[in-house]
Amino acid sequence: MPCPFLHEVRAKYCGTSPVRSLIPIARTSGVRERCSSEAHCECKVFQEQSAPLEAAATSGCPYLHESLMQYCGAASVTRFVPYSEALLSRCGNEGHRYCDLYLQMAHPDPQGRRVEGLAMPEWLQYTANHMWLDTTGDGQSHVGIDSFLSRALGAVDRISFVQQKGRVRPTAVVTLNGIDLEITFPFPISLTGCNLYLRANPAKLTAEPYTGGWLFEGVADPSAALDLASGDTAGQWMSREVRRMSEFLQEMMPGPAGATAMDGGIFSEGLARHVERDQMRALFHEFFSPYASRNRL
Repeated sequence: MPCPFLHEVRAKYCGTSPVRSLIPIARTSGVRERCSSEAHCECKVFQEQSAPLEAAATSGCPYLHESLMQYCGAASVTRFVPYSEALLSRCGNEGHRYCDLYLQMAHPDPQGRRVEGLAMPEWLQYTANHMWLDTTGDGQSHVGIDSFLSRALGAVDRISFVQQKGRVRPTAVVTLNGIDLEITFPFPISLTGCNLYLRANPAKLTAEPYTGGWLFEGVADPSAALDLASGDTAGQWMSREVRRMSEFLQEMMPGPAGATAMDGGIFSEGLARHVERDQMRALFHEFFSPYASRNRL
């Protein structure tokens, strides 16, 4: 389904102009301007063309073309894009759900069901190291972190991307409390882009993990779906992970755990800022490493 803010309009333009200036036909309805009348013969641009005058239609300039265009109704400045090019963008498919303009205007609620108090949208597929994959009907995919990982991290100080293009296991490096932690999607993706906006506003990563905080986009290998969880299977796995985190914290930090204590059956938000460096690395390796956790699903 295309973006609800994607609109279509027929526009006309001069085929001889070095700069294509598009004029929506609806705006000129009933107006008889030079290009569409016999007065086009007086145009200097028309006169400079090699085509003979008798080849020109008397009703309008032969260099006046029409084309179907699309534009974003949510953008403050209207920019017309040829229909054929627009089909290649996220506007024409489910990928529009990760567009900042769409999110600002539509305010969608992607929470869906909740498991142990954590949001787990049912249409997503989840990896064992707490990342999600969303693949649209045309094969385009988006990747991000789930609410379990975002809760454990809390606010991060900085985000950088190891790769931005190519067939890779995409990796982002998040920094908090002076510690660099790698977040890696455990399956190959033909990576076409990263959410570079997060470098300026890293808070979105954990504040909006299922929408504006997405990390990567591209085309995932079809075989990756065999090792991902969804539906009831994902919900059961998440329940086990919450219990496992409780046991892990109790073993790692026996006695009162202070800020890491369970809150309503789940670990406190921003756990990463309240454990020692070595403890954080051990916890991250146990739950969020793409290699140590590959078989847990």
